[in-house]
Amino acid sequence: MIVDNVRVIIENGTFSAEDAQYYINRIKMTSKFPLKKVIFNRTDAYLDLRYSFESIPFERIRRIPLKAIFEDRAVNN
Repeated sequence: MIVDNVRVIIENGTFSAEDAQYYINRIKMTSKFPLKKVIFNRTDAYLDLRYSFESIPFERIRRIPLKAIFEDRAVNN
């Protein structure tokens, strides 16, 4: 599917065009390059976004947790 002149691929899970538009807008707000393609892969625990730009020859990968997990973590021990 094409959303806002960006090719959208949904690899796993259900995802609407409105959801895709939201994440595309977020990516465009934080980047200065024209967005070419976004791949969504959704599981129960996270949403995996892989996106590429027209002028950069590599993909950006982001993993976003879908639910808040509160754990006590030790950092730099």
